[in-house]
Amino acid sequence: MKQTELYQMLAFLLRYPNEEFRQILLGLTAEIQEVGDTRIRQKLFQFIELVEQTPLDDWINHYVSQFDFDRKTNLYVTYFKNGEQKERGLELLKLKKFYQAAGFDIVETELPDYIPLMLEFSAQVSADIRQELWKMHEQAIWEIRETLLSIKSFYGLLFDVLIQLFEQDGLEHHLTAEKQTPIPNLEDQAILAKMRDQLIKNQLG
Repeated sequence: MKQTELYQMLAFLLRYPNEEFRQILLGLTAEIQEVGDTRIRQKLFQFIELVEQTPLDDWINHYVSQFDFDRKTNLYVTYFKNGEQKERGLELLKLKKFYQAAGFDIVETELPDYIPLMLEFSAQVSADIRQELWKMHEQAIWEIRETLLSIKSFYGLLFDVLIQLFEQDGLEHHLTAEKQTPIPNLEDQAILAKMRDQLIKNQLG
């Protein structure tokens, strides 16, 4: 199975659950068997197996609670960082222009930061363009993955697959947000030095 087809499959697997969708999932076995990467193939099979074992109402409730109401795992990737702040509007506009530059049009009713939409876009463009897109929002994807895995959500398996696709496309993740140590610019360093000197003077009396 091609890389682009895997992105398309992930977009499909993140759709809202219902009984018809469950039956379709159970028929994906042959397609998943064609996935060359053993780790990805096993995770996709595991996802379908866990969905099959989950009562439909529980599946729906889990989907809604994680993807509709939880900011940490919301499927609108800029909402993770900005909520409803004005900065989010700027990021949405930037994303829309990015799509248009790549020849990908979206309807006005769709927000460009919706992860399944981003996955569909990734299925239609080159690895270089995909890498440029996900590099802008890589940290949010990692955080969503970590949160889902921490609560043992089977959707964590799908985000695990997405991270592996990032790696295959050459997108490397170095540090999580919690581990990153921002380097102050020269102006900030000067301010910090003055504050430190003043603190020492105060302590010395």
